[in-house]
Amino acid sequence: MSARAVSIISSYDESKEQLLNKIPVAYIVYDPNASSSTSSSEEEDNTIDSSGATEEEKALEKLVQSTEMTRVFGQVARKLQAQGSFGMLSPSTTFEEITKFFDSTSSSNSNGIPTSGFIARIEEDVPIKLYTGEVTTDALTNFVQETNLAAVIDLGGHNFRFVSRRGKSVAVAVYNPEDTIKTTNFKKELKDYAVNGKYKDEYIYGTMDGIKWDKFLSQFSIQKENLPELFVLDVPNRTYWQDPSVFGVSNFITAVQIGEIEPREQEKRKSGVLDEVLQAFVDYMPYSLFFMLALFGTVFMLVVRLDDGPIMPPPPPREKKKEGEKEVEKEKTDSDDSADKKDK
Repeated sequence: MSARAVSIISSYDESKEQLLNKIPVAYIVYDPNASSSTSSSEEEDNTIDSSGATEEEKALEKLVQSTEMTRVFGQVARKLQAQGSFGMLSPSTTFEEITKFFDSTSSSNSNGIPTSGFIARIEEDVPIKLYTGEVTTDALTNFVQETNLAAVIDLGGHNFRFVSRRGKSVAVAVYNPEDTIKTTNFKKELKDYAVNGKYKDEYIYGTMDGIKWDKFLSQFSIQKENLPELFVLDVPNRTYWQDPSVFGVSNFITAVQIGEIEPREQEKRKSGVLDEVLQAFVDYMPYSLFFMLALFGTVFMLVVRLDDGPIMPPPPPREKKKEGEKEVEKEKTDSDDSADKKDK
């Protein structure tokens, strides 16, 4: 989050190295009219020039702000920086590299390069998807949020709930990690269908370790001895489709679509008050976490104050002694001192 929202790159391979090294999906923008010498407005230039950034950083920011397309792209990148990876092709990018981002759906000149520039979604081993909507912050934000999932997602406790509540059923390919050959072929078959299958847009596709998550998967009639196996899950409606007798990803998805495999209702798990509280905590993250931290902090402060002991009222003011009383007290003190000396 401390890095630049938009990385400047100059090749397709560089985009994979810098943008796809940690996140499977990235977004790229190219505009032939972009320039690092000036931004889209004089006011923006003044703001950038008066910043405390280095000259190199100022030039890069002006490049991002130089055209309407790149400016909107930069706004969306800053807004969604925690959810995606964003890059901009440098104006010095070669012709051969630019054509790797080109798609026939975009208008082009005689050299085959898009005349109006483009914004595209990129993913390893998946065809580039050009953005064809309006060049506005809201429209591009919606496009990024709708397409920022990988073609195939490795499902686990960290992302299952998020993925399964994206408005589509999830086709889950369950595998046995110990059977490497079958697992590799099964994952490849699933990705091929997720990219080119007849009903590819109807589902979200994911894989899951059948050994690690065997207890969770048992509620969908998935058994270790039948792995690898595919099933479809509709989490919000607690419905799933499973049939170990249907082999092949394409055959299974088609059977679900035409109704050959009947839907089943997921068994409701018995839950107590504690389970409901824990589920509510997960549902309302991160706000529930902030609440718990505030609660613990309040309790801690109260305990610390109690350890300091009760708050005692201040002692009453001492009354001034009269002159006679002072002399008597002084004589008594002197006699006590004399007695002490005799004792010594």
